[in-house]
Amino acid sequence: MAESAVDDENFELIDYTSASAWEKFAAAVESQLRAWKVGGGGAGDFDFDELRRTCSDLVVRRHQDQDDVVGQVARLCTRTAQLTYNGSAYTLTLSAHPLVDAPASKRAMFDSQFPPTHVPELELDHSRGDGACAWHPLHRWTGRRMLLHLRYAGDAGWGGGQSPAGDNYSVSLETAKLLMSSLNMALRNARCQLAAFVPVGDAWRRVHTGRAPDTKYECVSIAQAPAAYLQLSGLLELFVSAFGVPPAWDHVSDAVHLAALHQYRVTNTYARDWNARSADFVYRMGDLNVGPATDPLRVLTLSALFGRAPCRTYMDGGAAGRDRLYLKAASAWRLSAHMLAADRERAMLTETLEDAFAAWAQAGEERHRHLNMAEQMEAHAEVTGDMLIDLFGSAPHAHITPPGIPDGGSLAAEAARQLAHTLAEAYADGSQAQPPSAAQVIARMAHGTAVPHGSLLWRLSEIVLVATAKRSADFWGAPSIMTFLRLLWAMALKEMRWRWEHARLLPRIPAASDGDSPDAASRSASGSPDAAPTRYDVHLRYALVHQKLEMLNCCVERRIASGDVPEADSESECSEPAPDAAPAGLAQRIRTHVRAQIQRRLGDGARLRPIGRLLHTVRPRAGAEIGGFEAIEASDSDGFVSAEDIDFDDDAASDLLVERPSPDASEPARLPSNAVRRPSSARLGAAGARDSCNYVDLALSSSVDSSSGFHHVSDVYERPGAPAAQQPSRSSSRGSDPAPLGDDERAGGLRPSPTLRLLGSAEPLWIPRIQAHPVVTEDMLREREAVLMGLGTSSAGARQRARLQCAELISDMQAFKAANPHCALADFVRWHSPRDWIVGPGQDEHHGRLSARMAEGGAANLWQELWADARRIPAHQQPLLFDHSAEAEKVLHYLEGLPPHALFASLLPTVFLVAYERLYRQPIVHRMPVLRQRLSRLADRIVHMDWPAADSDSHEYASLLDGLEDLEVHTSRCVSLLAKLPAQYALVEALVTHGHAIVDDRAAQKTVLKTLAQFNILTAQPTSREYVFTARLQNNADAEQQMYVAIDDDRSIRAVYGRSTAQASTLL
Repeated sequence: MAESAVDDENFELIDYTSASAWEKFAAAVESQLRAWKVGGGGAGDFDFDELRRTCSDLVVRRHQDQDDVVGQVARLCTRTAQLTYNGSAYTLTLSAHPLVDAPASKRAMFDSQFPPTHVPELELDHSRGDGACAWHPLHRWTGRRMLLHLRYAGDAGWGGGQSPAGDNYSVSLETAKLLMSSLNMALRNARCQLAAFVPVGDAWRRVHTGRAPDTKYECVSIAQAPAAYLQLSGLLELFVSAFGVPPAWDHVSDAVHLAALHQYRVTNTYARDWNARSADFVYRMGDLNVGPATDPLRVLTLSALFGRAPCRTYMDGGAAGRDRLYLKAASAWRLSAHMLAADRERAMLTETLEDAFAAWAQAGEERHRHLNMAEQMEAHAEVTGDMLIDLFGSAPHAHITPPGIPDGGSLAAEAARQLAHTLAEAYADGSQAQPPSAAQVIARMAHGTAVPHGSLLWRLSEIVLVATAKRSADFWGAPSIMTFLRLLWAMALKEMRWRWEHARLLPRIPAASDGDSPDAASRSASGSPDAAPTRYDVHLRYALVHQKLEMLNCCVERRIASGDVPEADSESECSEPAPDAAPAGLAQRIRTHVRAQIQRRLGDGARLRPIGRLLHTVRPRAGAEIGGFEAIEASDSDGFVSAEDIDFDDDAASDLLVERPSPDASEPARLPSNAVRRPSSARLGAAGARDSCNYVDLALSSSVDSSSGFHHVSDVYERPGAPAAQQPSRSSSRGSDPAPLGDDERAGGLRPSPTLRLLGSAEPLWIPRIQAHPVVTEDMLREREAVLMGLGTSSAGARQRARLQCAELISDMQAFKAANPHCALADFVRWHSPRDWIVGPGQDEHHGRLSARMAEGGAANLWQELWADARRIPAHQQPLLFDHSAEAEKVLHYLEGLPPHALFASLLPTVFLVAYERLYRQPIVHRMPVLRQRLSRLADRIVHMDWPAADSDSHEYASLLDGLEDLEVHTSRCVSLLAKLPAQYALVEALVTHGHAIVDDRAAQKTVLKTLAQFNILTAQPTSREYVFTARLQNNADAEQQMYVAIDDDRSIRAVYGRSTAQASTLL
């Protein structure tokens, strides 16, 4: 019986009913909550300290980056899971807001009481409205740091990081209750303390219902708020009625607390002189200016926060309906600035460089296309003439005056003083790193890329950019940059040739100081300071085109020193170029030449070809000037190739022939002075029946047939019948076999040495007159290196190579022997290389000895071998180490044959440097750290750019232009803000960096009020208003009733109620 009782107690209940869809949905939610580790009061896997640091620094700097930034916030601050219920898909989102309950600070006052829903944005994108929310607005409406949100999967909204695909769905009240009950069950089972929300009604209204363990939330949205709700008294009545509190006015206004946020949004008005108002920015009409043509500032928003306090604090009991929420009573201000999108601004400086770069790339692709230069010259004659006068005649540091713009000399001087004052003030304490100037950037750049700051080619680059910039006043009036460069360069070449022929130095070519001159250094080291001093030299660290101009000035200087100056110019000053103002003769000469060129071409019906030396069997016209345009008849066009159609690096250029007509006294052929006569039988071959005198060899490259540094080339002959002034110095002034000197005859002595005497006698040692050192450019050095390497590695080749490199030493030995008939090698060493004359302690100068390298005997001692071979020839009878006439003509031919696109390619680093200097010269750049840092980064990009390897398709150019545009855009934004907020550098820095700034400085607040007072914000209603009313119940001091109210400028109102589940109606 007992056993039967035990069996009756052992039974099992089996439920054969399946789980409902609602139960499965609740179970799935519970499972997901446990997976997120938010059960039992947990915070999941969120590290709020790290999230706070990361999210505090997030800024949407470009409107294109908005989706990326919002997506980043979604990845950091949300967790999502896809669930299904009754065949419909839902997305459960766990959302965290790290800025809620942030540590105490002025910014935390805003974020903790009114958590942000958007990441601060610098640019305004009207096409996207207010943009996508980074955090769900329920964080702001409820003040919750973490919450759960359930929505339809088709609504790819807040948690997914993208805007909803459409707000055309609706959730019925019954469905919302069912979803909410499933969430409540899952929260209780998982012991989760988070608040959960589901949408109710039409999705576009953004109305939600929610519940937390101790609070129930309701949301109401009204399209048009009643007038009573626009005042605090009306909102307080709404709070009292919503929570069922018996009205007791005095008691309620003290018991209910209020926090408020008023926003004043003003739209910037158009001002033509927006960039001329700032004292730290230089703007000159028509110049190559920095920044866009229009003000980039679009909207300023001032947010005034009123800290939590009893309602009585902000209500005026003596005047019904009047609030005390005015700006000066606010606890904190936050100013925000929204700018025009950078890709919609016309950054004038960057745009000019982009146009120039595009024109250069196109010119490189269409190098065989010839323009009608006559029409181009006629259209831009005035511009070309004015810019040429500026190039060759203005002061070295004067501002360029564009055509049609009044002279701004006083403005340039004032700008220079302002910049100097700013630099001294900004970097006085040494705490700030000063960005490098353009000259300092040039000093850091790679070899052979840039030109000196302020030089002729620098000025040429400036002129081309200024004259072709598409200014806002005459956007379509500027000529094409490559067309204008071609015209300007053609006319500049005419002026260069005129200056060579009249022995005038080129302006803006930096002269080498005695300490920097290679000549001075070498002669001083060797103890031979007696060569003629020179002011100009070739600096191989600069671009090759600039080296050619330096070479030309060296040739002019040596021509002047030799006395070979035309009679008409002998009395004029030839050694001081670049006067303070353009001489009348220069202006008249240039304008006359430009008019003559236009008339000559327009009056001739010939088909025109571009400027430059036509490098293939060109027949010069009678009276045609070298370097000018050549009108070619259509019947004569066969066999002609323009300067743009050949590769100038081809060594075959040295073998090009020029056919000249028979000499005629009435129409002499204008030929370069280095065009010399050669025997033609070997060269002409089958055409040897022609008169060989009608053909001359024309060395076009300045490096071809150059004998600088070597002895004279044996196959150079004098041209019969040519004017003496045009004869090469090597041929006309120096005999090939000078008469020998007598044993005791002295020649070429400069003066006796006051201290040295010859070792073999008591005669004083005569210091000889020696030749000036040769001047070489980089391509000449490369050619010389190729010649030396071609001698091979044999011992004979090595000795020949050594002898070829000793041309100056041989010349000095010959001059020394001529000046000192009875000298020995030891005497020469004592004068030329004193370090190789060893005098022991206490010994007399005459009892010294040669150093080991000089005393070494045998064939290995090159000095002894050269001394034995050296003849007694004074310097003025020696073959020239440097033939200035021939080298000058080679330089001119090189420049005249340089295609415009190749010229621009060599000037491209300088073009970027000109733009860099325009930014460097703005005082505002040195006052704003955000601009200084960008300028320094731009300088580093320019320095480390591989200029020789880059081409028009290189991404490095695009990267450099992006950096330039970024700096220009930020500069214009700082200028715009400083024009409205004078001297508020820290405030402006924060606005352009983060998009908003806390205004806590009293001076800054006064400035902001003064600025916004122009928009009447002191009397105007706020654009948007937000309020948070709170009160605690008597029987549960921890349970707080809350009402959030938002009123927009269209008077729409949203109210979110947070009702405590504790039942009471008496306020503390």
